[in-house]
Amino acid sequence: MKILITFVLFGIAQFSFASESCTYAIKDPYGFEYETLTRYSYSRPAACSEANMACREAIAYGQRYGRYYDAHCEEKYDSPNRPPLPPSRDLICTTDMVDYYGSIVRSFSGTGRTEYEACAQSDQFCKYELSRRDTYGARCITRGIGNRPGPAPRPPRVITENCTATRFDPQGIAIENYFASHTGPVNTDVKGEACRMALNYCSQELRGRQFCNVR
Repeated sequence: MKILITFVLFGIAQFSFASESCTYAIKDPYGFEYETLTRYSYSRPAACSEANMACREAIAYGQRYGRYYDAHCEEKYDSPNRPPLPPSRDLICTTDMVDYYGSIVRSFSGTGRTEYEACAQSDQFCKYELSRRDTYGARCITRGIGNRPGPAPRPPRVITENCTATRFDPQGIAIENYFASHTGPVNTDVKGEACRMALNYCSQELRGRQFCNVR
């Protein structure tokens, strides 16, 4: 009988020390509440830490079986003096389209109640535009929400091409050569521009039935 009383008193003591409680709810991005989990401890922060951990474990367990997709944990304030809830607002996520050399071509923004939802939208916008353009080597890089730095814009790489145009007489005998050089961004017609310049120099010297050609 004494042993039984001792256990009862021990249980009451344990409950008195664990008098603080905290509840976390499993919610979807639109605020629908799937489940609540309450834990008790010697202080509210400790109880909330345990409730939060239990909530995350419940989500992880549920997702293994196809439940709680895109769910999150949110603390519930049941006391009459609960702090005011922050105004609901959509998060903004940014995805950059970068070229082969890492330069930012264009940026896309997505919105959502969670970072996952917002970033999924911005990534979708970027990949849709990527499929509509001739963007060899380009890719989409998601920065996330907030002010996370994206890839630093780089100046475009440039190359220099040379071209020579020759002036011929009507019989096809070479008379004179005209040289031109042009510098421009990679993946543009730099060589063609150099040849157009050389042909222009050559054409200014044409006489009669002479003609110009490049080599």
